[in-house]
Amino acid sequence: MVAYYERDDAEPPGPLLVQLARALQVSTDEMLGAKPLKTQASPKKARLMKRLQKIETLPAADQRAVLKFVDALVTARRRPA
Repeated sequence: MVAYYERDDAEPPGPLLVQLARALQVSTDEMLGAKPLKTQASPKKARLMKRLQKIETLPAADQRAVLKFVDALVTARRRPA
């Protein structure tokens, strides 16, 4: 679903916007482009953002592969040990 909503012509349903903004830890204005994203002060977050920007330069198939891997890792970490 994330990949679908990342397309330029796709728009998430209105009621879902607040939930997405909370999950992404941004305001709805930032998510919709009405306000610029706040810069992250943390050096750790800045390094992560630089890496994510590099992923954006990959071909679409590689981007999807990276997202699948991240999703799988996050899901595995959420499971109780």
